[in-house]
Amino acid sequence: MKVILVDDEELSLKRLGDMLKELPDIEICGLFYTAADALKFIEGAKVDAVFLDICIPEVDGLTLASKIQEIDSSINVVFVTGYDEYAVTAFELEAVDYLLKPIRNDRLEKTIQRLLRACAERQTAQYLRVSCLGGFQAAPSNPNFGTISWRSPKTEELFAFLIFKRKVSRDEIINTLWDDLDPDKALKNINTTVYYIRKALSPFGLEKCITTTHKEIRINTELISCDLYELEKLLSKTSRSSFLDATDLLIELYGGELFQGKAYEWSFVKSRNLESSLTKALLAAAEYHRSNLDYEAAERIYQVILSIDPLNEDACGSMIKLYLLTDRKMEAHRLYLCFENLLMNELGEKPQEKLRKLME
Repeated sequence: MKVILVDDEELSLKRLGDMLKELPDIEICGLFYTAADALKFIEGAKVDAVFLDICIPEVDGLTLASKIQEIDSSINVVFVTGYDEYAVTAFELEAVDYLLKPIRNDRLEKTIQRLLRACAERQTAQYLRVSCLGGFQAAPSNPNFGTISWRSPKTEELFAFLIFKRKVSRDEIINTLWDDLDPDKALKNINTTVYYIRKALSPFGLEKCITTTHKEIRINTELISCDLYELEKLLSKTSRSSFLDATDLLIELYGGELFQGKAYEWSFVKSRNLESSLTKALLAAAEYHRSNLDYEAAERIYQVILSIDPLNEDACGSMIKLYLLTDRKMEAHRLYLCFENLLMNELGEKPQEKLRKLME
């Protein structure tokens, strides 16, 4: 674990450095007397943790900790001071620990164990798993971690929108999520909300899932596994053989409507298009199985289609044909009646003539 120390008192800095040298798994990368020198070093080098005295000249330690987090939010901070009145503020900044001078060896060893655990958690997070189908949820890939908790519904919605778009301009974000605000306030809201997204991802070392420029914000898809992306990739294959190979995975991936349970109006059109593409692909696979007399496989797929879209007349008609082919007239009649009632209740319509004739 790579650490640096910041303290304007030479004796305190040297003493802590000597204590840390005696501990395993610690590499001291630098001792700094000023905030400016420490920040300059952090900007150009990878650091895992900073031992930071709170009372340093020019910039106090609490402000310096915030600046360090802005540069790299994965850096862990340990505050070191002779006073205990800063403890609450220090932990509000999510410091890993708070050491009072003079530092005891046994107390320092506990701090190092906390730091090592924090670093291990970041390393084992690996990537972010995002589920968009059947709801919306994000969680580190390590199953020992829970799901990501968002500060507010708007924070969650912005992250969902970024996942949805993958790359989006700040202007489009404003027009979609903050169109009722003046541009300056909307831009401030974007910056603040992106900060809270990164803060939610930071404990798992996943804040780099989002990258920003002056004009746009994008998702780093190399650090994210998303069911929506996988489903879209499968549906982009156009040949029948590809669909047949991917049928089971398509069914497994589709956990439900896109962002189900969320009133994200910006997703409604894509949700319908995604559902249409999926049912079209599944119909092609089912028809192939039915034409090759694999009625069991075909029936299973028709049932999936009707669970996704109960008003899909093509799937209903094909299922009725399959029942008739396998001499199951009662099941065919029951399915027709259920479909007829559903269609009338939902749309106030009767089935198309070709479906009515099929039952005659």
